[in-house]
Amino acid sequence: MQQYYEFHTPKGTMRGFFHKPDVSIYPVCLIFHGFTGQKTGTKFSYVQLARMLEKQNIATIRLDFLGTGESDLEFRDMTFDDELLCAQRVLEEVLQMPSTQEVYILGHSMGGAIASELAKLYPQEIKKMCLWAPAFNLPNALHYLVGKLLPNDEGIYDHNGFEISQKFVDDILQRDFYNNLNIFQNELLVIHGQADETVPYDISERYLSLFHNQCRFIPIPKGTHNFDTIQDIKKVMAATLHFLGR
Repeated sequence: MQQYYEFHTPKGTMRGFFHKPDVSIYPVCLIFHGFTGQKTGTKFSYVQLARMLEKQNIATIRLDFLGTGESDLEFRDMTFDDELLCAQRVLEEVLQMPSTQEVYILGHSMGGAIASELAKLYPQEIKKMCLWAPAFNLPNALHYLVGKLLPNDEGIYDHNGFEISQKFVDDILQRDFYNNLNIFQNELLVIHGQADETVPYDISERYLSLFHNQCRFIPIPKGTHNFDTIQDIKKVMAATLHFLGR
C-alpha cells in the first residue's frame, strides 16, 4: 500500500510516501535523494524500487528533504547539516514503530553521503546500506556545486537556476566524508558508474579501501552519475533489489 506521509521537523514539514506491505512486521528502507534530486528518484527509480520491495514485504519511506520538491522551505535554506538531522529524526521515528523489523538505507550522490554519515551514528541499528555514486568528494567538488561563480550580495550562488547559500558551502567545506567509513560493519553495497563526471569513478578506489572488507561493489561500465540509459538503470535497480530483498 502506497500512502502519503508527512514528517514534521522543527524547521518544517517533509513530504513523501510510505510504501507498506500487507504484513504486520517488516523491514523499512529509508531512501535519501541527492543534491537537486527529489523523492521520485532518477528515472523514477525510487518509485519503482519501492513498489518492487513492497512485493517482497519490505516497506519504503521516500521523502523530499526540506527545501526540495514538495517539502517546506526554499532550496536556498538547505544545508547538509539540516538534511542529516532530518534523516536522523526519521530513522529514530521508524525505529520506534512497532511494525519495524529492521532498517535499511539507500542514498544516491549527496544522499549517499547523508546515508553514510547516518550509518556512522547508528552502525548497529542500520542493517543494510546501499550507496549509488556516494558524493564523498563534495568538499572538492564545489566548482560543480557553485559553478565557479561568486555569490551575490545575499550570499547566494546561482547553480543552473538553483539557489545555493554560503551557509551550505561553508558546511560542506568543513566536512571529511572519508573519515571513519569503517564504523559501519553491516551489509553494504556500493554502485558507481564508470563514466560518472559528477562523482568521478576514480574516487571509488579511495572510499572502497576505507570501507570494511565485506563491502560489495558493482561498477556500471559507461554508467553516468544518474545512470542515463535504460540498460544501466535496470542494472542498478536489479542489483539493489537483490541486495535489499535477500
